[in-house]
Amino acid sequence: MYFCDRIIVKLMFLREIKKKSVEKYISKTLLKARNLNSSKIKTLGVLLDATIYSQFPYADVMSNLFEIPQENIVILYYHPDKKQKETFKGNLYTDADLSFKANLKNEIANQFIETSFDCLLNFYTEDKLLLNLVAVKSKAKFKIGFASINENINDFSVATDINNIAEFTFELKKYLTILNKI
Repeated sequence: MYFCDRIIVKLMFLREIKKKSVEKYISKTLLKARNLNSSKIKTLGVLLDATIYSQFPYADVMSNLFEIPQENIVILYYHPDKKQKETFKGNLYTDADLSFKANLKNEIANQFIETSFDCLLNFYTEDKLLLNLVAVKSKAKFKIGFASINENINDFSVATDINNIAEFTFELKKYLTILNKI
């Protein structure tokens, strides 16, 4: 029994080291200034919390708002439970995909990060470490999210409820028109 206890303690210790590494990476990255471009939005990446939405119900709304075809919208889901991968329909990454030095062992998540979207929509309202990691690492040119998460992650934040899509799109359209993004 002593051997099993030691292994469990080591695994917990390694998990904490990984989390601290991610926190350090996020803090360090957010200190760097981002260059914003003024181009129109033609491609959209959406980062979602799969504990809230198992399917993104607003893809058509976003397509209309940004005046882009739905094919130009890529959605990545995050769920903390790795068992969800077996049954989930869609691009998903989990806590089990976290490796050392704030890296992910998930090819789909890494492709999403490396894609230079014109806009990244961080469609989540809870500060979750792995959602924030992908949002920070993303090569997106412009980042939009909710005001309830770390304000330094996004270039533009909307202070509405995640389920009030009418108010969210109204505010987004108003300010993105002013910024000449749509």
